[in-house]
Amino acid sequence: MIRSIQSKQFEIFCGTGGVGKTTLATSRALFLANSGKKVLLMTIDPAKRLKEILKMSDDKAGTVENIDYNGIKFDALLMSPKATFNRLRKSSASSDAQKENRIIEILARPYGGMNEILAITEVRYHLNANAYDTIILDTPPGKHFLDFLESCKKINDFFDKSFIDLFKYLGKSIGTGKKAEGGILDFFVSSGIKKLLGYLESVTGKEFVDDFVEAILLVYQLKDAFLEALSLQENFQMQEKSNWFLVTSAEQYKLNEAIELKKNAIHFMHSDSYCILNKCIDKFWNDWERETTDKSPLTLKLKESMMHREIELKKFAEKNFNHILCFNEIFSTSPSAHVEGLMNQWPQNG
Repeated sequence: MIRSIQSKQFEIFCGTGGVGKTTLATSRALFLANSGKKVLLMTIDPAKRLKEILKMSDDKAGTVENIDYNGIKFDALLMSPKATFNRLRKSSASSDAQKENRIIEILARPYGGMNEILAITEVRYHLNANAYDTIILDTPPGKHFLDFLESCKKINDFFDKSFIDLFKYLGKSIGTGKKAEGGILDFFVSSGIKKLLGYLESVTGKEFVDDFVEAILLVYQLKDAFLEALSLQENFQMQEKSNWFLVTSAEQYKLNEAIELKKNAIHFMHSDSYCILNKCIDKFWNDWERETTDKSPLTLKLKESMMHREIELKKFAEKNFNHILCFNEIFSTSPSAHVEGLMNQWPQNG
């Protein structure tokens, strides 16, 4: 049994859908805040289950809210890609960065394609502020979680050698404040992209092509903020700076999903990570036998089968993960009862 867990600079909750990941992340924030830590709980999941649990407002998405949960105080943030991008634009010294762009507007929607990349820059922003002992990340489920981890690679790939000539060209234009001779479309012509832009123009019109070019220019002007966020991947991989909690439940197929997720994310995580088996019922077996009036062979066989299945699942989990945390099922429909019940099950800080 794990008796203590040392809180870290980052605590990352990941897992597939329906396992209680967000509720556990919230319970962890409450636990750490109650022990005197300054905590930011941030959800990167566009589904925003955190909003329901903490009764947060969509209108405040993208801004830090001060939460007072029955006297326990911490900060929480619903990720807003648009708010993050607008903050990056405002921090830019370039007047061009302030221009509206309809392609960027679409990409910066919650499911527009930039959610994970902008989430990395948002985490970096709050780390730089140095206002918290721990930043807890409630990540998207399954594939979207892997997209979040891959976002550092996506940033790096975007700014790699395949774009370096384009950025050098744009950099000259930005640096001098003058448009380079021939115009930007001439540069695309010399780069072999004329056919692509010609096709786009024939299908969507010249206005769309202009927006496309401006969108690339805008991203380039904000590249320093994106590139700075790349260092976060190193922090996530350092044992002294991060705790990883891979959340699953006491169900065979859910545990198999967690093992598959771990395999796909193994090169991002350090080895000292935790697997949380949520919704365990072993604590209730004795109560069930004592309190139930149904002593039929079928009922007893059902209980024995469930006990055996959970024991085998725990053994299976122990073979695939270094550390196992078991959290008991909370039999309630109230989100607050779930959060408070799980909060009381966390091992003490080391």
